[in-house]
Amino acid sequence: MTRTHVLYAFAVSLLITAALTMTYQGGRSVADFYHRIFPDTSVMKTQYPVAVAKVGPQITYKFQKQRPPHWVNLGQISKQAVAAILMSEDSGFFQHHGYEPEAIRAAIEHNTKPGVKVKRGGSTITQQVVKNLFLSPEKTITRKVRELLLAMEIERKYSKKKILETYLNIAEWGPGVYGIEQASQRYFKKNPADLTAHDAAVLAFMLPNPTKYQHSVRDGELTAFAQKSVETILERMWKTGHISDEEYTSSEVQEEIPSNL
Repeated sequence: MTRTHVLYAFAVSLLITAALTMTYQGGRSVADFYHRIFPDTSVMKTQYPVAVAKVGPQITYKFQKQRPPHWVNLGQISKQAVAAILMSEDSGFFQHHGYEPEAIRAAIEHNTKPGVKVKRGGSTITQQVVKNLFLSPEKTITRKVRELLLAMEIERKYSKKKILETYLNIAEWGPGVYGIEQASQRYFKKNPADLTAHDAAVLAFMLPNPTKYQHSVRDGELTAFAQKSVETILERMWKTGHISDEEYTSSEVQEEIPSNL
């Protein structure tokens, strides 16, 4: 039995225990419990998620049959942009099955250190899609188990390209800026297909905290920390063969980011 199967079986056992407890106490059927905690992910096959509201950090998405005007296919996004975001958010995306045990372990180890101010996430891109589209924001063990199970379910149902395309079209890059099409136009006045390696690294850097850096990116005034982070992403892209020596060199000397003003 693989590690994935073991983890899946463990998670299922936790939920079954919770289901039996809740049905005993509340008189509900196990089937009702299942449908209540596991949203129907098949909606991703025929509909598109669209951001409709934001309260605090929580964004509400709804699915619609009509393709949103800002939606772009994965093939319409520059390879540099895809590579930069994968390097920054989930470098093992094409190898894992929806979760990354080592990333989770490293995040727990980092976040429990005394004096740590900046928390590190351990979620894969697949888990982020699940959290954004199918789960409520509460931070409980039950919700985390649901997230894990749904991530593995989505990995079984859909291709990696489908999951990645969905993520790139729902990710937030600042207030009211959802998806890489809007981000490309907002910060660089470009289509996603025309993003350079440097543009891509900047957008990848923004993802964990887009609200904090939206103005500095728009105005072309990155802090020393931000610039160093962008350079680190570019270096990783170069070392892994995603950009050429020439692209890496030209990105290194690029001092300003085009302003959208």
